[in-house]
Amino acid sequence: VYLHTPATPEQLLRAKVHLRVRLMAMNPGEEDGYTSVLEIDESLSLLERVKYYSQSAVAVQRLVHVQELGACAEEIGPAAALSELVPLLKDVSCDAELSVRQALAEQLVPLCAVLMKAPEESAEVEGEETSAHAVVVETCVPLLSAMLTAGGGQELAGGGSAQLIDAAAEALVAIAALLPADEVGTTVLTAVLTLAHDDESEENRVVATQLLGSLAPVVSAELCCQFVLPEVISLADDPVFRVRKVAALKLGGLTAAVGAELAQARLLSVYEALAADDIWGVRKACVESLPEIANALPVDVRAERLVPLLRSLYEDGSRWVRICACQALGPFLAALPSDAISPELLRLFTQLAAPANPARADAADSDIAYFCAFYLPGVAQAVGASRWPELAEAFRTLTTNMQWKVRRTLSCAMHELASILGSGLTESELVPTFDYFLKDLDEVKVGVVASIAPFLRALSPEARHKYLGAIVEMRAETDNWRFRHTLALQLADIGPLFPREAAVESLVPLALDLATDSVAEVRIAAMAKVGALLASLFADEPRPLADASPLAAFLRMVCNMASSASCHRRANCVQICTSLVADLPPQLTREHLLAELATLAEDRVPNVHRDMGEIWAVYGRDMGEVRSRYGRDMGEMRAVCGRDVGEIRARYGRVCVWCVVCMVCVCVVRCVCTCVCVVCVCVVCVWCVCGECGVCGVCVCGGVCVCVWCVGCVCVC
Repeated sequence: VYLHTPATPEQLLRAKVHLRVRLMAMNPGEEDGYTSVLEIDESLSLLERVKYYSQSAVAVQRLVHVQELGACAEEIGPAAALSELVPLLKDVSCDAELSVRQALAEQLVPLCAVLMKAPEESAEVEGEETSAHAVVVETCVPLLSAMLTAGGGQELAGGGSAQLIDAAAEALVAIAALLPADEVGTTVLTAVLTLAHDDESEENRVVATQLLGSLAPVVSAELCCQFVLPEVISLADDPVFRVRKVAALKLGGLTAAVGAELAQARLLSVYEALAADDIWGVRKACVESLPEIANALPVDVRAERLVPLLRSLYEDGSRWVRICACQALGPFLAALPSDAISPELLRLFTQLAAPANPARADAADSDIAYFCAFYLPGVAQAVGASRWPELAEAFRTLTTNMQWKVRRTLSCAMHELASILGSGLTESELVPTFDYFLKDLDEVKVGVVASIAPFLRALSPEARHKYLGAIVEMRAETDNWRFRHTLALQLADIGPLFPREAAVESLVPLALDLATDSVAEVRIAAMAKVGALLASLFADEPRPLADASPLAAFLRMVCNMASSASCHRRANCVQICTSLVADLPPQLTREHLLAELATLAEDRVPNVHRDMGEIWAVYGRDMGEVRSRYGRDMGEMRAVCGRDVGEIRARYGRVCVWCVVCMVCVCVVRCVCTCVCVVCVCVVCVWCVCGECGVCGVCVCGGVCVCVWCVGCVCVC
């Protein structure tokens, strides 16, 4: 595969490892030899492994552990990173493997971030006392500069590559952001300017142009105007088209950095010259940066200078430039005021939706319709609702496009269009399409379902009422749980949109159904919103609640779940009550829920009682009534709820554990990591609170389970 497919150096290294594994499988007798080459001593700490294996003779071991430099620095802190990790950098930067050097470039950023947390920290590095700040400026920046030059300040084995140069350039910009703005000029910017003045290497000038554009927002405004701006202007006139192309791409960010006045005076003419370049790649780069430049220039300049420029690029002799101009037309129009968008200019945009559009026919595979659909809301916002008739035909054409991704894009933007057009135009122009998308493919339907609340908010109360039944039916008419999940996330926003009586009759049962859904993600989303939904619907409910009150009926249904034979429904009861306690008045939940919840604190299933701690935290300051009624103090309740396993072990030695299958106590088995039920002979994994096995006396987790529900604790026996 690697002989016929372009591969990165890291992929080639991994291929070598895969080959070794294959050889181990094909030659069992030689397994020990291969294993000894690749094995890693896991008894070493992360720092010890990084220091040892970054100098390994096996390239893949060096790669893996160089990639751990950032994590190791975070773990050991600035002082240890300075004394232990910095001495490794020079040797790793000269590694024979390109992928190792690339990994070093990527890891220098998190390493420098750790060092800059304590810039005054000092330590002895290679026999000299140096500070963390000095290491960043005098060691890390020169290393990255050397990687950029591919043999400049320091000879790098194997030369440079695009991946290494890109990684080093990104790292250099990221490290520049960690330094004070005025200090960037004497460190990073100086190295970049050296590359820009290298007349012998066009690759160095290309890299320098990229870096200058990226550094423009990082350096101080004075340095940007004094050094970056003139250098980019000079590089924009470079005889090598690759340098001019990068300059055209970076003009947008530079324009925003230097300000509108200076950009208009010095950069606009440069941009216009590049837009008329003989090389189509340079002109295409100008089109790509056009929206960013438009946003940085004054409105009148956009209309007077950039609109004619876009027209010429839209009709360029290169099909690639024309395609790019079609793609850039939407964001460019969105940056213009309505008065500057003439009907002819707007027509250029609407034509992108038409199948017979010549520009689109010239580039059938360029996704022009997709870009038109994507930027339609932005253009509609720019021209305003009054000019919707000019966009309406393009909108209708896009809604019937054969590509579902085009329709999906519009589906996800329906609520944005509704907020722009207002209720009148929304009901006449968008509602039919909204109804159509509700019956489309799931890939399209998900867009309108995900934004159904904000879309309905834009409708009049009369128009939105018909969707209440559709919302309720949505749960039953699809097997796709993601729709139920999306609907559950919007319960609290949908409720206030409808009359109280209708919402109580339809949405409250829906909320309870979603809160007890068979899919965990749906239940979690619904239970998080059910409290807010009830709080909005029953904000004016008189106190105390009447027995016939819908809210009282709902609370009784929740309380009935507490006595269910199903442990899953009892667990759902606790989780729903957690949401209710957070959003409903405390006195209300105290009167109607607390008594039932107190009984669940002693539930024999850990999944039920473990979540009770959040509720006790809410009522912890007022538990006198519960204490007197149930005869137990707060500390013991927390222990029963599983909030303090250490206290349980110290007080009782072990805990009575019930099998979640047959509900029979299995205390006869000392090891509760893998409890064997005495009735159904099932192996049940429960909270690890014992610390030893009844057979071998050893528990591999040492009695401390790192997760709430131990699913992988297996004793050595």
